[in-house]
Amino acid sequence: MKKNPSMTAVATVASIVCATFVYAQCCTTVSGQEYRLERRVVTEPVTHTTYKKVVETQYVDEEVTTYETVWETQKRERRYTIARSVPETSVRERRVTVQRPVEETVMRDDSYDKTILVPETSEREERSVVLRTVYETQEREVVENRRVPVQETVLQERRYTVSKPVTTFATQTVDRGGYVDTQTVTPGRTYNRLAWQSGGTYVNPNTGQSIWRVPGLYWTPMTGSPQVQTQTVYQANYVQETVPVTTMVQEQVAEQVPVIQTSYRDEQVRRIEQIQVPRTVNEEVVRRVPVTTYKPITQRVEQHTPVTVRRMVTEERVEEVPVTTMRTIHEERVEPYEVKVARLVPVTKTVRKPVRVEKWVPVTTTVDRQRIVVNRVPIESERIVNTTDREVHTVAQPAEMPKVIETTDEVFPTPATDPADTVPTI
Repeated sequence: MKKNPSMTAVATVASIVCATFVYAQCCTTVSGQEYRLERRVVTEPVTHTTYKKVVETQYVDEEVTTYETVWETQKRERRYTIARSVPETSVRERRVTVQRPVEETVMRDDSYDKTILVPETSEREERSVVLRTVYETQEREVVENRRVPVQETVLQERRYTVSKPVTTFATQTVDRGGYVDTQTVTPGRTYNRLAWQSGGTYVNPNTGQSIWRVPGLYWTPMTGSPQVQTQTVYQANYVQETVPVTTMVQEQVAEQVPVIQTSYRDEQVRRIEQIQVPRTVNEEVVRRVPVTTYKPITQRVEQHTPVTVRRMVTEERVEEVPVTTMRTIHEERVEPYEVKVARLVPVTKTVRKPVRVEKWVPVTTTVDRQRIVVNRVPIESERIVNTTDREVHTVAQPAEMPKVIETTDEVFPTPATDPADTVPTI
């Protein structure tokens, strides 16, 4: 079982006081006068000043340099070599054996016999019965139903939708941030360990009372050293920009368009028309037909035709033949082109950075302190009666007021809860 150090200290002080009191009553004599010592406890206020750590947040202006990407257009040249074929014409001799045609004119006899038909004309009669169509004219009444078109011009309203461009300016948020190096502080691990603490008075943070602490080993919270890490973090920088936005707004347009409408009206027309009615009549026809007969007569036709005869004559010729050869020429060409190059432009901005500042603030507390005051009181007379049943002590009243003959600064510690009595939770 764990003992309370405060209660132990109180018991020790009480035993010392009792022993001193007995010894003083028995042994205090001055010039034959006996005195007794009377002790009392006096409470006095004592002021203690402690310091409390206070963390404040202060804002410090710090310049931060970020880099923005700017695209530039640069003109460059690309050199390359091409192979081009150039024709070259040369002449060379070629011996060829050819056959040349030679023409000769020869008279050829093409005489022939020709038979001529001589026509002789005579007439003869032919009788025949033919059917002849005779047309007679008759009248009849015809009734017709007609649909007569009637055209009218009407103004018709036509509606259509027209899209018109409308330009508005909208504000949008654009991130122009960049990567910056930031330091992250990781606090050390907090743990409890047994440590030696000297005796003294301290203030209990839970109750706010001043407590006497006996020297010894106590569970004390310890904090390890913090760790600082540097990390590259993307820092956003939101900028408001005004961007023109063109939208197509639809609008209803109405116009009057002349339209020609055609309607049909039924009407009845009566007319008298003449028609030809055919009728067939038998008729005898007599006609004289001329008859032609041919009598053949033979005649001799003399004909001499000049004929060109072609014969081939062999001869040798020398020809100049043009020969085209292709020669490859290498040419170097320069082609300009444009390239977009990204360039980082430093932009310096002032940023308010929060900084935590620790300072110690004095805290004044007042605690009641108890001390023992010893008074020496002279004894006038004393009568002691001993009986078997009881023991009676009669002490005469002092003749004068008690005087303070000795003081001590010994303090009775007030029993309170000590942090060392509590088992820490790890």
